[in-house]
Order: sequence, then C-alpha cells, then structure tokens
Amino acid sequence: RIYKKVYDAFERIHKAFIGAKEQNLTLFLSSLEERANGYLSRLNANDFHGIVRLVRTAEDSATIKLYSSNGSEIRKPSGSQQTTMYMSVLFAISDLTTLKREEDYPLIFDAATSSFGDSKEQEFYNVIDGLDKQCIIVTKDFMTKGVVRTRDIEKLSCPVYRIKKADGFDKSDMATIRTTV
Repeated sequence: RIYKKVYDAFERIHKAFIGAKEQNLTLFLSSLEERANGYLSRLNANDFHGIVRLVRTAEDSATIKLYSSNGSEIRKPSGSQQTTMYMSVLFAISDLTTLKREEDYPLIFDAATSSFGDSKEQEFYNVIDGLDKQCIIVTKDFMTKGVVRTRDIEKLSCPVYRIKKADGFDKSDMATIRTTV
C-alpha cells in the first residue's frame, strides 16, 4: 500500500510537470506572437503587414507564418514581408530575453533592407531607431554608385557611421586592407 501511494504521488507530480510544460510553452508562444505582431505593425506602418502566427509543430517546436486578417495564410509573402516578419519575431525574442534574464544584447543585421523599395528604407530606419534596442545595421543603402547620399542620411534620427577602405588598398594583398570610421 505504501508503494502504491508513493507511485500515485509521483504519477501526479509527473502529470503536473507535463501540464506545466505544455501551459508554459503555450503562454510563451502566445506572448511571443503578441509582441511580434506589435513590431510587425510598427515596421510596416504604412504598408500591409499581416498577422504573424507561431504554429506549433511536432516535438515542441513552432514555425512562423504570415496570415491575412481574414485568416488565410499568405503562402508566398514578398521578400519585404518575410524580412519584416522574421525581424519582428527576432525583436520579440529579444524583448522576452530582456524580461526573463534582465540581459540585453545588440541585434546585428547585414543588408536588412535589401528586399525593400527606396520609399520604405527611411521609414524602416526611423522605426528601428525608436526601438529600445541596440541595433547595428551594415548596409550600402545610402550609397549610389560609390557616392554617399548625405541628404537621405540627414533625414534619419539615428546615428550613422560610415566605414570605408582607407587609401592604399592593394587588391591582391589582403594585409593592406585598412578601414576608417
């Protein structure tokens, strides 16, 4: 009888852990989705942005999908829509990491706006500047045929640093590469 009671107690504890794990995952995905949709609407303020859904798959994983407000999945989102969808989830993960661990880390993007049109670039950079995150974006967005578009840069509210190769670069000798900021 004692062993039966011990077994029953452990069985209840086991079921409680499984239930808590399931509930925690559901709450986490819900919170992540809510935050991601907030960022998605900010990143696409004047454009269609859709709704991010984190759809659970096997083995406690999830996939990111974009839906229209009528509930239909956007099967082939544009490059711009995909970029902002994934960025919004990344920002949401960063938010939750900061809340849970009280740690923050920089977000580094390489050619983040390569799928955007010219009209969306300025809006995108100003939204990024408004985020409470350190974001480093490596881009050639403000260069046209080797010339810096200073007027476009002056319209931004975020700090901009230009990194360029110093004079004296020998294309056949990697040791000669020097950069200036």
